[in-house]
Amino acid sequence: MIQTEALQIIQAVAHFGSFATAARHLHKVPSAISYTVRKVEEQLDVQLFFRDSRKVKLTPAGEHFVAGAEKVLNQLHKLADSTCQVATGVESEIYIVVDNIVNQGGIHSMVAAFKEKFPDVTLYITPEVYIGCWDALYHDRCQLAIGAPITIPEEIECNNRFEWRTMGHLEWHLVMSPDHPLAADLETPLTTDDLADSTTIVVLDTSRVLHHGGDSLANYGKKMIVPDFRQALACAKQGIGVTMAPTHFTNHFMKEGKLVTRSIPLTYNQECLIAWNREHIGAGLQWCLDWLGSEQTLTDLWLTYREGNAAVDIS
Repeated sequence: MIQTEALQIIQAVAHFGSFATAARHLHKVPSAISYTVRKVEEQLDVQLFFRDSRKVKLTPAGEHFVAGAEKVLNQLHKLADSTCQVATGVESEIYIVVDNIVNQGGIHSMVAAFKEKFPDVTLYITPEVYIGCWDALYHDRCQLAIGAPITIPEEIECNNRFEWRTMGHLEWHLVMSPDHPLAADLETPLTTDDLADSTTIVVLDTSRVLHHGGDSLANYGKKMIVPDFRQALACAKQGIGVTMAPTHFTNHFMKEGKLVTRSIPLTYNQECLIAWNREHIGAGLQWCLDWLGSEQTLTDLWLTYREGNAAVDIS
């Protein structure tokens, strides 16, 4: 039987294209890596790698093996976690993604309360943007998504593994520095043609596989891509360009006079959701869903301008 460690070693060699680099990555000597790969090849009676003096490359059989090995390792990880959950009723780890569109400070009180209740559960909190939330949920990179867009991919909508509920309504502002040329006449609505000579600052959709959705502003002007609203708003404040952001972020800077807004007929995500994988819900994930609460509670914490909280909410 092929051991788990051998699968990991072959994965590393395939990734780096080098026995020596894989050995350094795995803190082993190159001879141990070569020996393990050779033993698996002998066991299967197939060649997994083409070898030359500079690098190694997967054979077609090797490509098939590595793809299968990744699935096996993922399944073993899930099996270990689900077995612990069956035994204790509590997950050993929970993966949560938080979309950049919500107040980022909202996660702090949730995590503090969670760790008090479940001190032995490992939490993984990672960022996603727009369809990236659905992509992470669909591909099992998380069990819970906070701030997923109302635009639900078909792959999610027709799959009974997933549930969701609304966090509330979103409003948006097109914002710019008071010194930006488009800020000269704030009372007159802009048209999309007015953006032609401006830099439009767009937040990147992080979806890896599912189709991208996202920022309508990306269709106009001289596009500039940034990773999050913090960067988008910082660039707008410096007069680099214009950006579209939710009002619970823009209000922080409009109140200080660092940004101004001008209306424009662009359609944006009017609602966001919390979404979760309903399979094998343990006590930890159920606690999170209960803590997150009703639509009004979600709106108040995650989608509302909070005086003096720009440093924690916009990140």
